[in-house]
Amino acid sequence: MTAVRLATSADAAEIVHLGALMYKAVGAKPTPTWAVDATQTVRDRLGRDLIGMVIDAPEGGLACCGLVNIAPRLPKPGAQAHFMGYVQWVSTAPQHQRKGYAREVMDALLRETDTRGIEVVELHATPMGRHLYENLGFYVKDDNIAMVTVRGRPDVPGADAEGL
Repeated sequence: MTAVRLATSADAAEIVHLGALMYKAVGAKPTPTWAVDATQTVRDRLGRDLIGMVIDAPEGGLACCGLVNIAPRLPKPGAQAHFMGYVQWVSTAPQHQRKGYAREVMDALLRETDTRGIEVVELHATPMGRHLYENLGFYVKDDNIAMVTVRGRPDVPGADAEGL
């Protein structure tokens, strides 16, 4: 088992680097401006409403990372918790893929959400990650339809908004 640790603000730039690799893998085009903004956002939110788990790479930097956004949730019948988690940026550096790192990071993130009493954890999966998430107990909801709109961005056509 590899050592998974809680991310700190000092990891923000490396987390964003791995996040950019994940976005590129699904066809997005991260920009330098995005990277600067994302690094500051991750740095500011880690330890508050953002949980990060990372695995250090032996050669330096990070081998893998994953984040969970914690957000308030209105009370729902049958739910005990008033917070939910949303998993983002589970990403492994190419030279460290197929070693089980994403699984270890996800296990650590889910243990942390359990510790915090967060009952509902959601994510969007790539086809490559779907099997991992299903093995962790995630399932495709069929009781409603996921929908999105991107407001105030005339440069983003509605049909292309789902990748944001």
